[in-house]
Amino acid sequence: MEGKYTGQRSVNSDADIYALSTYEKERKEAFIQQEEVRTGEFKKNVEIYLHNFKINFKKGVPNFENCDTIKVYKKLKLFSNYYIPIEIVNVTHYELEKNFKTYTEEELTAKITNLLQKEFEEEVELSQEESKVETKVDSVADEEGVTVKIVYSVEEKIGTKDR
Repeated sequence: MEGKYTGQRSVNSDADIYALSTYEKERKEAFIQQEEVRTGEFKKNVEIYLHNFKINFKKGVPNFENCDTIKVYKKLKLFSNYYIPIEIVNVTHYELEKNFKTYTEEELTAKITNLLQKEFEEEVELSQEESKVETKVDSVADEEGVTVKIVYSVEEKIGTKDR
């Protein structure tokens, strides 16, 4: 900015700048899918870690053909913030059963659309007040499965403050 008495000087600008961005997501899945379901059977185990030394209280591995293992770690502490180098680990092995599920075209399209929308929301962080989102969903079915393509047109604020 140039002033009559001050000469040329820099000033901060104040503007709202928007852009129209396009994001595409596509996924194909089969009509018949294998799913893993917990049967309700489980085995628990407790482990203790002393530095790099491991003590296992139940020996052996569960005799499940397929299993889902979940470990919950807990560090021991003496006072409010003094931790001892000992960890207690609760290990739970859940038995899994593999089933085949057959989807209809509508069910599979809805499933894929929900998955793609969740992926989009995780990848692109948009504030609802500043952005407008339009979606276009195309699905194509063939003998094997369904292909879903979603195109997101997002009008988002891209301006930043400088200085």
